[in-house]
Amino acid sequence: MMIPVLKAKNENETELVMLDLNDVLYINIEKRNIVYHTMDEKYYHLSTLSELYDHFFDSGFDLLDKTNLVNLNKIKKLDSKQGKIYFEDQPSADSKYATVAFIKQKMFHNVIARAIANNTNTSLEYSSKPAGDRFRIVPRTSEDG
Repeated sequence: MMIPVLKAKNENETELVMLDLNDVLYINIEKRNIVYHTMDEKYYHLSTLSELYDHFFDSGFDLLDKTNLVNLNKIKKLDSKQGKIYFEDQPSADSKYATVAFIKQKMFHNVIARAIANNTNTSLEYSSKPAGDRFRIVPRTSEDG
């Protein structure tokens, strides 16, 4: 079985690698970390969201709350009042969601809005369209050009 682990590049950097458990000689604890030992190397167990964040950020993941790491490429809707990100356009009571800290909503409002627009094929640009004797402002979709 292959498992994701961290391999030390130097004292301050690690890289994410896949380790074959068949290569592991033994597993122990060093400074409160699980360490996998092979004949030539030692590898560290991924144990915190911060470690995952360091290696998954370039793949679109971000810490939106202290308890979750969210794939921004999958979010479809933000409920800012309840602090929830949904992965469906029309979420129901049974829909999966991740929480978003209110401070993160403020800090990353534009990033979240752009991710949702990208994932739902809508635009952050708006246009005005006649609605009877008035104009209304509507978001552009990718089909609008």
